[in-house]
Amino acid sequence: MAAHSLKWTNHPQRGRALPSQPNRRESGSAVASNRSVIRAVHVLRTLGAGSRPMTATEVAQQMGLPRATTFRILLTLEEEGFVERDDTRYSLGWDLARLAGGIDPASRLAPRVSGIIADLAEEIGETITLSLRRGRYDLDLVVQANPRRVGMSVTDMHGQKWPLHASATGKLLLSELPDDEVASATAGHLDALTERTITDYADLRRELKITRDRGWAITDQELEDGIVSVAVPIRDSGGDLLAALTYVGPVHRLGPETQHELTRRLIAGADRVTRHLTTADTA
Repeated sequence: MAAHSLKWTNHPQRGRALPSQPNRRESGSAVASNRSVIRAVHVLRTLGAGSRPMTATEVAQQMGLPRATTFRILLTLEEEGFVERDDTRYSLGWDLARLAGGIDPASRLAPRVSGIIADLAEEIGETITLSLRRGRYDLDLVVQANPRRVGMSVTDMHGQKWPLHASATGKLLLSELPDDEVASATAGHLDALTERTITDYADLRRELKITRDRGWAITDQELEDGIVSVAVPIRDSGGDLLAALTYVGPVHRLGPETQHELTRRLIAGADRVTRHLTTADTA
């Protein structure tokens, strides 16, 4: 795909505005308690985003908090089972995993955005998918919408898995990782699926840098001959990758100019999805 000026710049609003006039009954200790809860949640998110267990110093530096404050929060979370400690390093605890185990994010997210994605498929005229991030190296397709083209038939892709280096969603996910983690995320090898598949790690790292810089990923007949796909990110309120929104279509319909226009519409569609989720979460 030729270079274009399109760039993904979705940055959802971080946090809610404080009330202009606080409740006079609220004591200073209550405010301090609320601040402690917020800091504890941020500690959990910091540990969850890490690729390995972290020391209290590393967590404190990443959060911009004093080490003593961070250590007290970690100690409390450890006592409650939300954090586990191995020597001086901390990771998310079993109790947190147990509580979260009964929640399926896809069951909550998909119904809220399926209408937007169906409308986007009609607007773009190609198949649109939403894939939800699962863990650090995986994405699950949770919504697929096909346009009502006469004579058009698209296979249901739910449950399918694609190599990260050869799919648009996979490249988007890999671009979120440090370069030295890409090899482990792809099991140390890059299989060729077509003549255009990237099979060299140096080439893949260059492609991922381009993806990071422009904010979206593309595969042009790298996963399957004759198929082009573009993926853009859906991010949570902390800026982390939550999901990937993608269009998929045949190369004979998706020349460079068409790709440029459809990618612009896909970015706008991802922004609508993000705003809808943010509004629903803060209502």
